[in-house]
Amino acid sequence: MALMQVEHVSKQYCGRGVSTQALRDLSLTIEQGELTAIVGSSGSGKSTLMNILGALDTPTEGRYLLRGEDVSQLTDGALSQIRNREIGFIFQGFNLVSGLNALENVELPLVYRGMRRGERRRLATQALEQVGLGDRLRHRPNQLSGGQQQRVAIARAIAARPPILLADEPTGNLDSQAGEGIMQILRRLHQQGRTVVIITHDPKVAESTNRQICLKDGRMVQDLRKSHGQWVRRG
Repeated sequence: MALMQVEHVSKQYCGRGVSTQALRDLSLTIEQGELTAIVGSSGSGKSTLMNILGALDTPTEGRYLLRGEDVSQLTDGALSQIRNREIGFIFQGFNLVSGLNALENVELPLVYRGMRRGERRRLATQALEQVGLGDRLRHRPNQLSGGQQQRVAIARAIAARPPILLADEPTGNLDSQAGEGIMQILRRLHQQGRTVVIITHDPKVAESTNRQICLKDGRMVQDLRKSHGQWVRRG
């Protein structure tokens, strides 16, 4: 059974009398343990697809199955539980709380899960150590570089040990050196068994994954897998 399965999905947004077709009859499958890049230019539908994969949005048409379950049929409470326990989100803008230090930022989602203070502090500390910030626990975001802030965001995403990581342009606000550091962390997390999906327009980021799904105008135009160091078209 596929981990994530998108079946003939279309997504349309309407507002102020204007209709925008973000996805068009899109079908794809992501297996457990894959390291996948979803690539395309601005407006290709990448972020819309990530929102659907992350159970943040539902299709206008078609189905999205997560572990065989139709996400659109779930209640808001069930969707919230899936996002909380199954999926870790990493965003381009870091989304850290400026008044909290690194440890407190990583702890925050664990607070919402009702986890006891001692346990969440242990998990948050472990996550920060895993991304190389064990010596920055008490630093606030304005005391950290952009790359370090993104590492805090990754630690926050992995602290509860979700099996799926969705990263939306995780290197977009970083210089090349800091971006490569972030990719090394994401590759290591993949090697530890997580399914990692990265939304990116950066060819270098896509090249460092094992699969590239290319979108254009809301459609999938190419699906490539790496085999013996070479990219091979699927299907």
